Order: sequence, then C-alpha cells, then structure tokens
Amino acid sequence: MTGMRDEAFIREKYEALPDAERWQYALISLKIKRFRTFNRIYGREAGDALIEKVYEIVAGWLGEGEYIAHIRVDYFNVLLRFPREFNPILDKIIELNACIRDMDDPRFHGRVFCGFGIYPLETGVDFYTAQYNADVARTECPEREFRNSHMEVYGVTVEDKDARYYDLIDIIKPALERGDFKLYLQPKVDLRTGEVHSAEALMRWIDPERGMLNLGDFLPMLEETGLIGDVDGYLFEQVCKSINRWREVYGKKIQISVNLSAALFNFRDFFKVYRGVHKRYGTPTECIEFEVLESIVLNEVERVRHVVNELKDYGFTSALDDFGSGYSSYSVLTSAEIHTLKIDRSLFRHEEDERERIIIRHIIQTARELGMRTVAEGVETQGYVDYLRSLGCDYIQGYVFYKPMPVDEFEERFVRGDEKAHFEH
Repeated sequence: MTGMRDEAFIREKYEALPDAERWQYALISLKIKRFRTFNRIYGREAGDALIEKVYEIVAGWLGEGEYIAHIRVDYFNVLLRFPREFNPILDKIIELNACIRDMDDPRFHGRVFCGFGIYPLETGVDFYTAQYNADVARTECPEREFRNSHMEVYGVTVEDKDARYYDLIDIIKPALERGDFKLYLQPKVDLRTGEVHSAEALMRWIDPERGMLNLGDFLPMLEETGLIGDVDGYLFEQVCKSINRWREVYGKKIQISVNLSAALFNFRDFFKVYRGVHKRYGTPTECIEFEVLESIVLNEVERVRHVVNELKDYGFTSALDDFGSGYSSYSVLTSAEIHTLKIDRSLFRHEEDERERIIIRHIIQTARELGMRTVAEGVETQGYVDYLRSLGCDYIQGYVFYKPMPVDEFEERFVRGDEKAHFEH
C-alpha cells in the first residue's frame, strides 16, 4: 500500500497549526467497521485494496488545508476544517460517510461502513491527546454495535469516562472527609394515623463550590469504580448515628430504610461493610431495613434469597423496591422472606385509569395475603391517597405529603415535633 501518508505526516500538519487557527479544525478518528470479517472472507489482497480505496475517497473529498493519514490496518486520522456549530460538522461527516458507503467499485461486496470520532481541537492539546480523545468519541458511542455507521463528537455527545473516573477518585475522599455527602430522609406516612415513624435514606452530594450535584451525573461512576462502597458505608454510619440519637434524646424508635446498590448486591461479601459499621454503633436491628431494587434481582432469585436470608439472620428486615416498574417477577416474592413491598411510582401516573387501579389493588391484596407491608412510592395527588387508604395500603412516600429533607429537619418535624400528615376528604 504505497502513496498513503502516515501518522508522522498528519502529526506534523497538526503541530504546524498556529494556536489562532487550531479552533477551526477537528481531528477525526475513522475506522472501517467489520474489516477483519471482510479480510477473512475475501482475503488479504482484497482487504489491502479496500484500505487504499477508502483512503483515495477521503483524500479526494478533502478541501484545501485538510489532510488524511493511514495509521494502521483499517484505521485513519483526518484533520478536517471544523465549523464551531454542531449540525454543520455532522453534515460534513454524513457526507463523507456517504462517499465511502456508496462507492461504486465492483471489487467490494455490499456497502462499506465506518465509525467516526470527532475531536474539536483546543489550544494546548498535543497531537496524541487529541488522537486519544477522537478515539474515545468513536469507541464510546452507545450505538456503535447497533448502527452500520456511527459518529460522536467529543465533549458534546460523549466524554472520556475514564478521565472523569480518575477525577472522581481524586475528589471522593476529600468530599467524604469534609462531609459533603449528606443524609437526606423522605418520610413514610402511616395511612391509618398520618404519623411518621419511618423514612428512606437518600444521598445528596453538596459541593462547597458547585452546590448540590445531580445524582445521575455521579452515581453510575461511583458504582462502576467501586467507590459506592465507601459512600454507602459513610451514609450507613450517619443512619446509625441518627437512630441512636433519637432513642437516647427523645426515646423514640424510627426505622430507616437503606438502598442496597446493584454493585454491592453482586459483591459476595457485601454485608461486611454494613456489619462492621453496625457493630460499632449497636443500633437496634429492627430500626434498619434494606431496600433491594427489583431491576437488579430479575433472574437472580437464588441470589435474592441468599441476601435476604443473610439480612434476616442478622436481624434486619428487607424491602423489594420499585415493584411494578416493568421487571416484576412474583417468583421473587415466593422465594424470599421479604418484609415490605414498595409499589413503583410508574403506577401512580393516570389517576382515572381503571386498569392501573386494578393492578394496584391486586398488588396490595397479594402483599397482604403474603403478610407483607406495602409502601406506595411517588404519590403526588390526594385522589391516590384516598384510593390507597381504601385498599388498606400501609404507607405513602411521596410529594403529596413530603419531599426528601435534611436529617436535621426530619428530626425537628417528626422526632421532636410529632408532626402528622393530614388527610383530606
């Protein structure tokens, strides 16, 4: 394969760009999809010809001041003028993809598809970092496996998760030491009396500079890096401290439910962290309940039974969270001694829908016959309150009564102040 420029060539062109012009370019990571399969079926000679053809098409499509280099096998870099608007650059890549895909060459069977990663150049970024970022955009595309051709723009539609993970690791420990992770509680209202003697523990990250961070921005990273164990252990410690304080100061027992993350659920020795914290504080076990997401127990009935039994043997109770969210499996209810069934908020969206009401009624009836408590999550209207009370649902946890609140506010209102929810008729 002669005549094709190599990596040294495009690196030279990249490094020759003045800072004032760099923002006008993007580095493209281009890779022929399913090339190894093509090479295996049609042979090395046909594969080499395809690589040369793609190079020829791109080189002919490029404008003045734009360059292509063959890096290795089926992988190319393209230095392309980049309009600093999202749609124009995508239009250019779509056009380039069409030129490759629809090439008129009888030597190649069917269409040729590519993956594109686009990195808009920034001042002070060296060539290899730019190349890496472009590769990240291409390889991290969520639709990479499902589309024939795919593309992503670094920093716009995709980011380098690994880099964010390293940043996260660096800031988690100081955040824990400063107490930036806060325990919030969402009250569970007793539908018979309006009293609040239980709540769900929720995590909030309040950064001194950025304020409260969006849970969805960092929770997946905590789970994927294993840092969720450190944070959950810290919050469980706050739960134990709060329960003990309320018993000692006010003589009241409040039950707090704690979410068990998917990452820890699948970790065989998950209970070690919680057991160690609990032994330090000696909190009454009946004051702690663990919630297991229904979505993580699907098809893992044996694992659920093991986890629930381990919790029970220690003295804790357990709840099945988000029941009815679309993963429902009644086999879980018959296979494990779960104490509480939490009905998912998705079933409280269409108050006048009779089919929805029938499903809610049967879930509550089933739970009652199995000796389980029921908690309705995400309830926001009085109509649902009245209906759930008529069915004998035990608790409501939703904005119709209370939003999640800091632990100090919960103590002031419900432990010290004995506040009750009022039912309208």
